[in-house]
Amino acid sequence: MNRSLKCTMLNVLALIIVFTITACSGGNNESAGSASSNANTGQSASESTDEGNSPSVGKVDSLRMIMINDPWVETAKDFASLYEEETGIKVEVESYGYDQTHQKEVLLGTQKSDATDIIVLDSPWVGEFAEGGITADITDRVANSPELDWADYIPSFAKVVEWKGKKIGVPFAPYYTLLHYRKDLFEAEGIAPPKTIDELKAAAKHFTNNPKYPDFYGISLNNAKGAAAGQSWFEWSANFGGKYFESAYPGTTDAYADVTPLINSPAGIETANFFKDMLQYQPPGALNVAWDERLQNFAQGKVAMIVEWNVRTMAMADKDKSKIADQFATVLMPSKEGVTSVPPLGGWLMSINQYSKKQDAAWDFIKWINKKDIHKEFVKASATPARLSQLDDAELIAMFPWFDTVKASALQAFEDNRPRIPESFQIIDIVGNYSSQGLSGQMTMEEAMNKANEEVEMLLKQGGYTMK
Repeated sequence: MNRSLKCTMLNVLALIIVFTITACSGGNNESAGSASSNANTGQSASESTDEGNSPSVGKVDSLRMIMINDPWVETAKDFASLYEEETGIKVEVESYGYDQTHQKEVLLGTQKSDATDIIVLDSPWVGEFAEGGITADITDRVANSPELDWADYIPSFAKVVEWKGKKIGVPFAPYYTLLHYRKDLFEAEGIAPPKTIDELKAAAKHFTNNPKYPDFYGISLNNAKGAAAGQSWFEWSANFGGKYFESAYPGTTDAYADVTPLINSPAGIETANFFKDMLQYQPPGALNVAWDERLQNFAQGKVAMIVEWNVRTMAMADKDKSKIADQFATVLMPSKEGVTSVPPLGGWLMSINQYSKKQDAAWDFIKWINKKDIHKEFVKASATPARLSQLDDAELIAMFPWFDTVKASALQAFEDNRPRIPESFQIIDIVGNYSSQGLSGQMTMEEAMNKANEEVEMLLKQGGYTMK
């Protein structure tokens, strides 16, 4: 662990423990941390119980947590080690790639397995995990945990963790997609950062095959088959004025009241054609680009722009990993002329495995790492703010200059930017697979969207959804 980071976090923990002892001696204040409170009352975290929820069975000396292998996974492991130092409970962290994380977490539910206690899941999987009984309902636990200060969570992502009126997780690491651009080159060329799709195309064209910038390209996009291309279509379609379901649009009261698929709507096809048109401004191998390749193309100085999740911005600013650390800036996601920008929203929530025999102990850890002071230390190392107070925190803003774009994105994001119904993973995969076929020339993009729409409609009919 980074020594300075560890020292900082240990100092914070020491203050929490001191505050807890003081609060408990007064007898009237809430404990600053569940583990500290239990220590002062003579009750261990592993023996605590929450009325109305399954208690932990027997003494708990370890927990297991499964998550995505995203940039903050090592930071999560550092915090798990700190939790062990404070409570004696070891938190083992296992992480995998995107698709494998989904597969392994779903398997916990289908096998009714208690092999993992804490599940960190992506926002589009909420309906699938809630309906499938994979994650526990924590609504009552949240209501009985005022120290979480739920009202401080960013509203767009706080909505994501709810399904049919029940909370299935805590908003742990929300992501927002930002346009990252080479500030030095844009300023040198007298080009303003793009606000519209047309401006984005013009800038991409300007920097591609430009003799002033040899072996340099305008942009890098996610085009790889499956989830990468599929998620890209959903991230961009609203910014073309489209909607994937009839009732799924910013400001809707129920995104799933009418799930008539509109993937092959004029806006949906325009979105697909945009990806095809932008291939000419991307480096060789563009059809195989996913998250990691997109990031590297920008960080290694190969392209002028990328649209990327803010969780990866920190890597671009790392002088040890990035060639352009001091040369980029961020703005809101561009949109079609006349369409208000809809910044894509994603990210991860922290939940309890429905079949864990250590649910109380799991909840103690979830509360601990998500409390304001502890989570701020996590944000310092991950740049993934989950709270309104973090977006306005002077210390964090000084550390991460792109927080102004994150804040603007967070405040106008659409929580159902990607579908959250149980079929979400399949729907995104279907769109991504057909989009990939269109991009590779196996069919036109319109044909690809028509086929994707037909397949999604069939899937939704099988699910018994309401369609006009």
